[in-house]
Amino acid sequence: MTLLHKATILIVDDEPKNRSLLGAMLKPEGYRTITASSGEEALATVAENPPDLILLDVMMPGIDGYHVATQLKANSATRNLPIIMLSALDDRSSKLAGLSAGAEDFLTKPIDRAELWVRVRNLLRLKEYGDFLAEHNQLLKQAVRGQSEEIMERKRAEIQINRLNRLYAILSGINAAVVRIRNRQELFSEACRITVEHGHFKLAWIGSVDAQGELTPIAWSGFNEGYLDKITSYIKDNGTNSLLLVAQALQKKTPVVCNNFNANPKLTHWHIEALQRGYHSMGIFPLIGDDQPVGIFTLYASEQNFFDMEEIKLLTELAANISYALEYIKKEEKLNYLAYHDVLTGLPSRTLLHDRLIQALTNSHRHKDKLGVLFIDLDNFKNVNDSLGHHAGDMLLKQVAAMLSACMREGDTVARLGGDEFVVILDSMTSENDAWMVSQKILKFMTEPLTIEGHELLVTCSIGIALYPKDGEDAKALLQSADGALYLAKSKGRNNAQFCTTEMNAKALERLTLENSLRQAINRQEFLLHYQPRVNMVSGEITGMEALIRWQHPTQGLLYPTKFIPVAEESDLIVPLGEWVLRTACKQNKAWQLAGLKPICIAVNLSARQFKQQDLAEIIARILKETELAPCYLELELTESMVMQHVEAAITTLTQIKAIGVKVSIDDFGIGYSSLNYLKHFPISFLKIDQSFVRDITTNRDDAIIAKIIISMAHDLGLKVIAEGVETEEQKSFLHLHCCDEMQGYFFSTPIPAEELEILLKEERCMPTTKPRLL
Repeated sequence: MTLLHKATILIVDDEPKNRSLLGAMLKPEGYRTITASSGEEALATVAENPPDLILLDVMMPGIDGYHVATQLKANSATRNLPIIMLSALDDRSSKLAGLSAGAEDFLTKPIDRAELWVRVRNLLRLKEYGDFLAEHNQLLKQAVRGQSEEIMERKRAEIQINRLNRLYAILSGINAAVVRIRNRQELFSEACRITVEHGHFKLAWIGSVDAQGELTPIAWSGFNEGYLDKITSYIKDNGTNSLLLVAQALQKKTPVVCNNFNANPKLTHWHIEALQRGYHSMGIFPLIGDDQPVGIFTLYASEQNFFDMEEIKLLTELAANISYALEYIKKEEKLNYLAYHDVLTGLPSRTLLHDRLIQALTNSHRHKDKLGVLFIDLDNFKNVNDSLGHHAGDMLLKQVAAMLSACMREGDTVARLGGDEFVVILDSMTSENDAWMVSQKILKFMTEPLTIEGHELLVTCSIGIALYPKDGEDAKALLQSADGALYLAKSKGRNNAQFCTTEMNAKALERLTLENSLRQAINRQEFLLHYQPRVNMVSGEITGMEALIRWQHPTQGLLYPTKFIPVAEESDLIVPLGEWVLRTACKQNKAWQLAGLKPICIAVNLSARQFKQQDLAEIIARILKETELAPCYLELELTESMVMQHVEAAITTLTQIKAIGVKVSIDDFGIGYSSLNYLKHFPISFLKIDQSFVRDITTNRDDAIIAKIIISMAHDLGLKVIAEGVETEEQKSFLHLHCCDEMQGYFFSTPIPAEELEILLKEERCMPTTKPRLL
C-alpha cells in the first residue's frame, strides 16, 4: 500500500491564505495538493480529477461545505471519498452537522499541524482498507460465478475481508469518539467498548500511570471475571514493574505483544488466570503524552497468534490517536481551570466566586438560611512588594491563601479577587454572629508572624462583612456592601472587621450610580476641557496652559474632577478617559495654531494607571500624529508619587517620552517623597510647587523655606519651576522675588472654556508686572 505517500488531497476554502497554509502543512508529508475556492469548483474538480481525500471548509459563499459533502456522499462514484470538514466553530452542533452530512472527520480552526497529519493519515489508511475490500469483494463475486480454481484464494480473501472490516470498524468508531468526546474517563470507556464490540477482543482495559510511574486500571470492557481486581491487587503488593510486559511497554514506549500465554515465561504467574478466562494472546500499547507514558491500552484475544504486524500497526495508531485526544482534553481542562482559578494561589477566581455566590444565595433563599460575605484586604501589602520584591509578595499571598482556607469549614468558599484582596462566602450560618466569629479567627491568625524568604513579617488585614438578606439580596449587592464595610474598617485604623451600615450602603449606591453614569458619559461625549493659562513671572506673557477635564452632567450640571476622577481610577475608566483628554487637548492646541495664534505648550495630566501602560510612548506618538501637533507643544504632568513608586521603570518610560520630543513636568512637588536627590535621574523639564505650600507662603515660615529650597535646587538641576494656586499679589511677589519661572492660578485666570482662552491668546493678554518687594 503506497497511498499514504502519494495521495492527492483536494483543499476547498474560499480564503487563499487558508489554502496556502494547509498546502504548506501537508507538503512535508509528501502529499500532492490541489485546490478549489468554492463548493461549485470543488464538485467540478472531483468530477474531473477525483482526489484521495478532501479538506472541506464549512462556511463558503454559494454552496457551503455541508451541501458539498452531502452531494458527494449521494453519488456512488464519489461516495467513498474521505472528507475532513474544517470550521472555526467548535460547538457540538457544528461537528454533528458535519458528520451527519457524511464527513468522516472534523477539525477546528486554527488547524494544528500535528493533528492534521494524524487525521489525514488515518483517513487515507481507511481508504486503503476500503479500496482493498472493494477489490477482494470483486474476487469473491468472480469465485461465486464458478471460478472453483480460486477457492483457496477466496477463503483467504474472506478472512482478510473480515479482518479488515473489523479493523475498519475499530478505527472508524474510535476516531468518531475522539472527535466528539471531551472527557477523559468517557473516552477511555468508549475506546474499550468499541474495541471489544467491533474488534472481537475478549477484554480491553486502559490503565493510568501517575507521576511515580504506578499503574491503575480505570476503564475496561469485555469478559473480566475479577481479572482486573487481581491485577490491581498485584500492583499494590508488588509494584507496576512486577508486571514485566507492562513495565517493558512503559519503559521503551513501544507496543509489547504476547501471542501465546503458554509459551511466554514472563507470564507464568498469569497464564492460568488468563487461560481460565479464555485469553490466549495479549497486546499492550502505551499511551504517550509530552513524550512520557501516561497510560496503557491492553487487549486480550481468544486466539493464539492474533496480533500480526498489520494489526499491531493499526492498534499502535489507535493508541496514538487516543494519546492525542488525551493531550487535547488535558489542555482544555487546564484552560477551564485557569478560567475559574487564580494561577498564583489556586483559589477560585472572580468568575468562580460569582458562580458559587449565586448558588449559595439560591440555597439560602430556599432554606431560609443566613449567608455571610467577608471582603478581606491585607494592610500595607504594597510595602512588602516595594521592600522585598514581587516574588516575596507572591509568597506572602500564597501563605495567606493557605491560612484562610484552613480557617474555613468544608463547603465555605475562599476566593482571590486579585492583588491582595480575598473574599470568603460563609454558607448556611445559624446566626449573624458566625460571620463575626470567623472574622475574629482570621484576625487572630494574622497576628502570627509569617516567614518569607528568611524575613519574619507581621501582616495584618482589614475585613468588611455583609449579610444576606439584610445587606443585599443578590451577589452584586452583597459584594458591594462587603467592599463598603472594608473601607469602613480601613478608616478605623485597619486590622479590624466591620459590618455593613445603612449609611455606607447609601454611599456605595451613590458610587455605583456615579460609575454607571460615568460609563455612559464617555459614550455620550458629556466631557469637555477647560484651560488654565500659565504666565511668565517676569514678562507676564502666557507661556502655556493646563487642560483640565469637566463633566457636563445631564442632571447635576458641571462636575469638577474631584467628584468623578477617583471613581474613574477605581473602575479602570481612567485609561480611556485620560486618552480622550490627551487627544482632545492636542487637537485643540493644533486648531489654535492653524487659526494663527502664537504656538504655546499645552499640559495634560497623566493618571497612575496611564503611566504604567507598557505602550504609553506609542500611544502618545500616535495621538500626536493623528492631531498633527508638534511634540514640543505637548507637556505631560505626573505626580511626584507616580514617578517615585517604581523609579527604574519610571526612568525608562520618561526617557521614551522625551525621545518623542514631549516635555514632562512633576506636579504637586513637595507633598510626596521629598526626593529632590532623585530628580537628576529623571528626564524632566519642569517642577510644579504644590499649591498647599503656595497658599501660606507669605504667612508660614516653613512653607516659605520649602518653596525657596525647591526653586533653588531645581534651578541647580537645570529645571524650570512653576507655582500652582497663586491667588494673591503677595504670593506672586514672593515667588517673583525668589526667581520662580512661571505661575498658574486664580490671580491671573481661573480654568476657562476654549473659546474664552482663545480671546486671551488673540489679545495677547499679559499679567500686570510689578516690582517685587521684600516681605
